[in-house]
Amino acid sequence: MEKNLSPTAARTKENIIEAFWSIYSQKRIEKITVKEICQLSGYNRSTFYAYFRDVYEVLEEIEAITVEAQDFKLIILEQIVKADKAIGQALLASVLALFEKNSKYLPVLLGENGDPLFRKKLLEKLTPVVLSMFEDLNPQEALKVKYLMEYQSAAMLSTIAKWYASDKDLPADQFIEMLLAVTTNGVQKEMYKFL
Repeated sequence: MEKNLSPTAARTKENIIEAFWSIYSQKRIEKITVKEICQLSGYNRSTFYAYFRDVYEVLEEIEAITVEAQDFKLIILEQIVKADKAIGQALLASVLALFEKNSKYLPVLLGENGDPLFRKKLLEKLTPVVLSMFEDLNPQEALKVKYLMEYQSAAMLSTIAKWYASDKDLPADQFIEMLLAVTTNGVQKEMYKFL
């Protein structure tokens, strides 16, 4: 949110965002109209347009404030460079805590009705942070790290979003243990346990 908005204007903008979010949580963005947002928020179209160009700009604002690069940096700097199991569990617990902090937005943004490009936007914030932690990567190594991050983020974020969509049906400690096992051992090895 802009810092120079008056308290009334900031509240109006927040009400519009809340109305949008209420609708977006239930249907895809291309099916949302400004008229619906205005009806739900109690404002007219000119008020909506005083703050946003269109419904996509509302979503962009939510995405921008949901997870900052700094959030990832703190998690990664504290834990990702160490490889033992306790550190891995702490890292995954930190990622889940980040989801919990943003539980209003993240599960939906990464879920069925979410923006398919949101994970890419998230990765664009995360990649420079991760790459900055590795010293002296040559271009080929940096490229490999980017692919590893793409693979891991796709699996991790969609699995966490699925867990939220399923009302966290697996206890958090078991969920973290499963994610850590898959990250460490690979999916095939973990699947073989159930054969």
